[in-house]
Amino acid sequence: MEQPSVLQSVERDVEDQPNAQLVHSVLRLVLAVRYRKNLVAAVMTAAVLLGGLYYATAPRRYAAKSLLLITQMRPDRFDTSITNDEFVRQNTMPTFENIVRSAAVIEGALKSVSGADRVDLAGLPSDAWLGRIKKNTAAKAIRSTNVMEVSYTSKNPQAAVGVVRALVQSFIEFIDRNHRGTAGELIRMLTKEREALNKNLALKRGELQQARRQFADMDVGETDTLHPMVKRAVGFNDALIEAQKKRVEFEAMLISIHTAIANGEDLSQYAIRVGDAVGREMLLNSLGLGNRDSFTQASMEKSLLDDRAELATVLQNLGPNHPEVVALTERVRMTEQFLASAQQRIDQRLTEMKKGQLGPWLMGIVQRNRDEALREEEMLNARFERARAEATNLSGQLAHLEMLERDVKRMDDMDTALFNQIANLDLRQNGQDVRVTVTEPPVINPNPVSPRLGMVAVLTLLGGLGLSLGMVTLLDALDDRFRSIEEMQSRLGLPLLTMVQRLEAPESVGPRALIAHAAPTSTASESFRTLRTALSLTHADARQIVITSAEPSDGKTTVLANLAVCYAQGDKRTLLIDADLRRPGLTNLMDMRGPHGLSEILRSSEDIGEMAKFHVRSSGIAGLDILPSGPRPPDPAELLGGPRFSQLLAWAETTYDQILIDSPPTLAATDTAIIGRLVDGVILVVQPTKNRRRLVTRVVERLNLMKIPLLGLVINRIGSEEDRGYYGYHGYGYGYGYGYGYGDHAEYGQDEAAETAEEIEKFASITEGRRREQNDGKDTQALLVPRRVA
Repeated sequence: MEQPSVLQSVERDVEDQPNAQLVHSVLRLVLAVRYRKNLVAAVMTAAVLLGGLYYATAPRRYAAKSLLLITQMRPDRFDTSITNDEFVRQNTMPTFENIVRSAAVIEGALKSVSGADRVDLAGLPSDAWLGRIKKNTAAKAIRSTNVMEVSYTSKNPQAAVGVVRALVQSFIEFIDRNHRGTAGELIRMLTKEREALNKNLALKRGELQQARRQFADMDVGETDTLHPMVKRAVGFNDALIEAQKKRVEFEAMLISIHTAIANGEDLSQYAIRVGDAVGREMLLNSLGLGNRDSFTQASMEKSLLDDRAELATVLQNLGPNHPEVVALTERVRMTEQFLASAQQRIDQRLTEMKKGQLGPWLMGIVQRNRDEALREEEMLNARFERARAEATNLSGQLAHLEMLERDVKRMDDMDTALFNQIANLDLRQNGQDVRVTVTEPPVINPNPVSPRLGMVAVLTLLGGLGLSLGMVTLLDALDDRFRSIEEMQSRLGLPLLTMVQRLEAPESVGPRALIAHAAPTSTASESFRTLRTALSLTHADARQIVITSAEPSDGKTTVLANLAVCYAQGDKRTLLIDADLRRPGLTNLMDMRGPHGLSEILRSSEDIGEMAKFHVRSSGIAGLDILPSGPRPPDPAELLGGPRFSQLLAWAETTYDQILIDSPPTLAATDTAIIGRLVDGVILVVQPTKNRRRLVTRVVERLNLMKIPLLGLVINRIGSEEDRGYYGYHGYGYGYGYGYGYGDHAEYGQDEAAETAEEIEKFASITEGRRREQNDGKDTQALLVPRRVA
């Protein structure tokens, strides 16, 4: 049964688990870091040294902060809650954060910052002070609260405290100037008027006390026998007091309506309070609810009731289609439609008035009433002054005393009215009043906020780690070599079957050139027996095996021939087929060049069995036969892809226990892909010091793409001597630029024999040199051979 390759299993896992590719990349990065751990250690050491140098030499910065509680007054409540405030819901805290760092607040703060606290402004022109203060200032709201933190960083801790205090004071003054409501302005205006009234009241009381001392009668004002002129002055005085009260009320209502219009509030409550019968009648008429309209609507409603009663009586004796019934029904419908449309018109007019007409109308009425009250007050005041003068002239000192008492009483009443109005506005103000309270004043903090040892340490470690990983990743991308067995297996997704040493160049050809036959007890021969054992354990059913490589001169032919000897030594009848019809290395190695071979069988139309028996030759080793390549054909791929090659494999399977096939390098020709689809598996020979990582990866991806089973890897040419032939031979390439011909023994003797001699020693020498370069000491443990390689 055909075994799935490791890479195919990995691909299936990637489809089921999206994170598998990420894990694979992380593992590759870990291997790269392990290989270049000296570089990582050097970069981290340099980063730590630079971080320590920065911490030791960086200027210290100190910070001071203050906490502010921002609250709001509403018309119906005074909200001083720290959390869940209206400001938070309306996202107004960011506005205050920007105000703290605004030019207006900073300029106000600079006026109160002392010279000793301007250490951060030393050496700067005055036009740059604002930018420096703004850069060092921070304001942020504490989440889910009405508390805002204002902080400032400076070279001096005392200067930081001074600047924060100045900023907080400037911010509070800015809020006090710009965030008061209209009612607050009215309160200040009325308070100013009351203060002036109190001054006049104090003067009048002083005059009254002096007049009473002159008459030595404190109760003269209590007499009931007043002169008519005095009574007249008293009457004007009382009327003047009422007119003044009415004027104050109209002024307060006018400001309230103006504020309600500006805030988009409902004006219906003010429409009822205008207190003007004519105004209310005009409002009702504009809405269609005047006396005439009401009479018309009442008449229509009465007519509707009468028509409904008459219709009900007629329906008892007449049918629904009777002319009289139809006429009554139509009259009822039209009356109902008129009444419904009348209500709709009223609603529409009311909506229109609320949108644009009600406000100006109310403003006009209140303004007119205020003006009338003011004219009335002026007129009464003029008459009162004339009456008082007449009473004074008539009654002399007594009248003067009475008038002083009346003046004092009038002023007392006016003061009470103003006080009540101020208190009422203070509780029912329509605007919002922002209040700022300092909950935590700034204090000196002797500990610097910059640089912080913990932050510098974290940034140093992260920076060093990031830089080292970046350098490792860059070098890993530039270095296109396999650095270890683990990396090769991880990238290719294939198991390692064995590693083969570098072999000395054979002095002859034929069976004596195969080390597994010439020196079966040598260490090199043990590598091939290890390969045989690995295949028997992991792929026991693989009887037809192709051995290939990524590039020419990787030693695949030597590995194939020695593996066949090991199978033959294990009492298995083994057939070696040289399917490299372009450059038959196996045929040259075994010195079997001639007119007989695989190409003749594939081109012939005779019986496969008879042709095979004729062309298969004995190797001279018991149990091992060889089918050479034969004459060079013009179309190797077409011959191998034809039906006769599969028939040949079927015949060989009935005759031999093991069939091993030598094929061209995968990147040089498509022959391996053609043969691989007909056999049980493919073994890939890799020479790490020669083969580029991308090329080997491309071979594996191509074979997996074509569903060709890969059995594993054989690492060739492991040794400790200096590499001789790092770039290998370039016989394969575009167009196969090398010669053919039998009898040209020098070609193999010079090239292939040298290849065979160098097969075993290459990888270890290069990795040994890399260990010396990297000073890396130990590295990865090989899987099947007790030897350490880079």
